[in-house]
Amino acid sequence: MLPGLRRLLQAPASACLLLMLLALPPAAPSCPMLCTCYSSPPTVSCQANNFSSVPLSLPPSTQRLFLQNNLIRTLRPGTFGPSLLTLWLFSNNLSTIYPGTFRHLQALEELDLGDNRHLRSLEPDTFQGLERLQSLHLYRCQLSSLPGTIFRGLVSLQYLYLQENSLLHLQGKKEKGKSLLCSWRMDALKMEGITVIVIYCYYY
Repeated sequence: MLPGLRRLLQAPASACLLLMLLALPPAAPSCPMLCTCYSSPPTVSCQANNFSSVPLSLPPSTQRLFLQNNLIRTLRPGTFGPSLLTLWLFSNNLSTIYPGTFRHLQALEELDLGDNRHLRSLEPDTFQGLERLQSLHLYRCQLSSLPGTIFRGLVSLQYLYLQENSLLHLQGKKEKGKSLLCSWRMDALKMEGITVIVIYCYYY
């Protein structure tokens, strides 16, 4: 019998158990309760489960997180992992997004905050750090104004959805007797360094 094996067999049972546990591969991150997880690409789907807050213990490798159609009211820093590429939070009860919530999500490409009827204002640095963000959805909220520098630093932004808000101070030219919301915002966004931008507005 090999000397190493003889020593292992002579060791106390607790020591043997410890060695066996150390030899096991690390456990995969668990999927939050009531959510569905997929491995490729790493996706967590928690939609339509009446969550009042973002579920805890989200796998840190998550690239796509779907939280739409819940009852989430508040977003705080440290909630989301840095690997996120897509984050859907539309159709919740969002009213407060604390500064720094998205700051470390440097890989994020799509953020959907639309259809949150209690979201009435945003801080100037709400989207700070989202240098790779390409699509930002803020449609159908209750936004009455936007800070002048809120889009500063969004150098990759291509699509901005602002329709069905109350952004009265963004009134621009009229066409056929109707006022067009967001029309003059094009120049303001270009001044912030956004070179390619499509804004969806509406007439009223």
